[in-house]
This record gives sequence, structure tokens and C-alpha cells, in this order.
Amino acid sequence: MTDVTSAATHLRDSVQYGHLWITAECREWFAEEHRLRSWLRIYAAVAEVQADLGRLPLEAAERIGEVAADTPLDLPAIAEATRRTGHSTAGLVDWLRHAVGPEAAPHVGLGVTVQDISDTWTSLTLRHTGNLVGADLRALLDALTVLADRFRATPMAARTHGQIGVPITVGFKVAQWAAECERHLDRLEEGRQRWETAPLSGSVGSLGYWGAEGPELLEAFGGCLGLAAPPLPWGSSRDAVAEFACWAQLVAGLLARIGNEVFQLQRTEIGELAEPAHPEQISSITMPHKRNPELSEHLVTLRHLVGSSAGLLLTATLVEHERDGRAWKTEWVALPDLCCALAKAARAAAELVAGLHVNTARMAENLARSGSAATSEQVVNLLAESLGRDEAFAVVRSAVARSRPGRSWLAEIDADDRVRDTGLAFDGADVGDRALASAVAFVDRWRQGRG
Repeated sequence: MTDVTSAATHLRDSVQYGHLWITAECREWFAEEHRLRSWLRIYAAVAEVQADLGRLPLEAAERIGEVAADTPLDLPAIAEATRRTGHSTAGLVDWLRHAVGPEAAPHVGLGVTVQDISDTWTSLTLRHTGNLVGADLRALLDALTVLADRFRATPMAARTHGQIGVPITVGFKVAQWAAECERHLDRLEEGRQRWETAPLSGSVGSLGYWGAEGPELLEAFGGCLGLAAPPLPWGSSRDAVAEFACWAQLVAGLLARIGNEVFQLQRTEIGELAEPAHPEQISSITMPHKRNPELSEHLVTLRHLVGSSAGLLLTATLVEHERDGRAWKTEWVALPDLCCALAKAARAAAELVAGLHVNTARMAENLARSGSAATSEQVVNLLAESLGRDEAFAVVRSAVARSRPGRSWLAEIDADDRVRDTGLAFDGADVGDRALASAVAFVDRWRQGRG
């Protein structure tokens, strides 16, 4: 007999580090005994609908349901039988048949395959994960909305290619994150009609064991588990799982983008944002002054893990003929990895934003330090009416190049004969309000759209 131990080998099962990679809800869902219990309940659902169709005794279905619900599992025996038979569910089915007794045993798992059971669990997993992530995304959206309202008109420097551009507002930056979060929630609700469907398909995908009753059985089975019944069984079509993986990548991308922005803007030399930190948190074992952005950088790490697992799930769309274990058994590993990383990322992002510190004084300092350069776009705009866009751009570019410490480039512009001829003067004028006004207007527009 092969020696099998229960020692944890995955980091998310670590007593010391597991909290970084998985939420409590995912830990419960993906635990082996919980998964097997879910599989047993799927067998019970199959028996229930078969009994309703008159294909097996009601008493047998009820007995299967009773055992599936609460009879303690003999996991070592199930595992030993699985290894001995070399079949994915033979051990579990043998245990269930023994547990229900001789009268109900012949009616366990009639006409269903390993893939029927595991694919149904996959659909339930997509629903469960969607619920968990959706709840945390809504919490994130609420926290972002609070920030967008609070800092609706608070100026900060926009940055393009890592350099300061024109001013925007904090509310505008945050509202962009929130609007994307809304779109991902919309995608979740729209995608559920394809992801949360009953996959019962039988030996070759047509439920041929049940003849013309196949569609009726599929409809009843889906209803029993709260899953929609697709027009056709989807055993050899893995696009629903792959689409969920694509959605997960999009969500993880947003969460990582938020984390990366906080990471970058928390840099000592910038200091505009800071993630929450509790009093006992130690960022560096040697440098007590450090306050590392642990949550922010972890969101990027989790995004890498989601992307890696999503890639595997997309490769699993290549299925040969009507059944191919190479595809859906890849999902057995990749889907839990993706769901756990995604759920943890959504939870961490909601925590990050809920406690985010916005240093408005530092934002003002950084804008002031950039001088009037951040208003160059608006100066071009104002000059373009008189000089034309190209000449206005050249005037501003030349003035910036000629500026020296103690003399702003706006003074250089005012000294330019072409500018003097327009009657415009910029040195000492506040020309940044136009850019801020646009940012505020867009925040208001978005908020009105939300109601």
C-alpha cells in the first residue's frame, strides 16, 4: 500500500503562512472532506431526480440522500480503494454503496460518470466563488465610492510614463478604479447564466443511458441543485470554465493595479498614499522606521497566481472527441488555485481601500515642486486659439527648455514676442483649474450614473 500522509504541501495549507493565500470560506469549500461530501450530495441529487422520473425506488433515493448528507466519511478507506482500483471515484462509490445498504446500493450512480460528478462540483464551485468574490468586490466598490466623494475635488498630480503630467483629483483616480469594479460585477452577473449550469452528460455527453428522457433528467437535475439546465450537456466544451478564468484575470488585474498604485505612491519620495498598518505590524526586522506596503505588493503576487492558473484553464479547452481526462483533470488542480488566489485578492483589496490613508498635504507639495510644468497642456490650449496648436506647442516647449532656477518657464513665455502680441499673460496666473474642473465633472457624471 502506498504511504499517504496528511502533511500539508501547499503553502495555503501552512499553519504559518496559509492566511496569505486563502480565505476561511475557500479553505472550508476546498477541503477534501467537504469536496467529497459535495460529490456525495451530487450523487444524491441524481438519485432524487431519477426517482421523480420513476426510474428507481423513492426509498432508495431517500436513503442515498440521508447517507450523503451526514454519514461520517471513512476517508482512509475511500483513499485506499481509489488507489487500489486506479479509478477516480470507485472508492467513493464503493463506500456509498456499502453505507446505504444492499437495497439502495444498486441504485447509486446509475448512468453517471466521474466527469458528471466533478463537473457538477465545478459548476457549484464557480457559483460559490462568484458569490464570495462578488461580495468583496461590492465592499471594495463601496469603499472606493466613499473615497471618490471625499476627495472629489482634491488635487493631485497625474503621472504618465512615470512622470508628472497635468493635475487631476484624487476622486477622479479612485472613480476610475470604482467604474472598472462596477463593470466586473456586471460581467459576473451576465456570465453566471453560462457558468452556473448543470453539466450532466453521461458516458459520451448525450445522456444516452436514459434515452429520450435525457433532456428531462438534465432539467430536473439542474433544478435540484439550483443550477440552470443548458440546451446541451457541455462535458467536452470547457468554455464556461475558461470564460470564468478570463473574468478572474480581469478582476485580479484591477486589484493588482490598485495595489501597484498604492505601492508606487507610498514610496518615501512620493508619500501620497499609504496602506493601513496595525500597531504590532513589523515591516523590517532590521529597520524599525519601515512601513512596507505588504497588502499592496501581495495583490500583485496574487494576480500572477491567478494568471498562471487561468492560462492552464484556457489550455484545458482543447478536448479530444467526447471525453478527455487530460482537460478536466487539469481543472481539478488549476481551478482551486485560481479561486483561492482570486478570493484572497478581493478580500485584501477591500481591506486595503477601506483603510487607505490619503496624504493631501504631500500631494499639494509634489504638485508645487513640479512648478507650473503641470499646466503646460492648458497653456498650449489657451495659446492655440491665437497662434495655432503647433506654434503654441513649440512656444511652450522652448520656454520650458530656457527656464532656469529662480525664473519659471511661464515668465519665459510672457517674454516671448509672439505671446505678448496675443495679449495673454501666464506668469502668476492659475491655469490649472481647467484640468481640475474636467476631473471633477467626470466624477460627478459617474456618481450621477450610479444614482
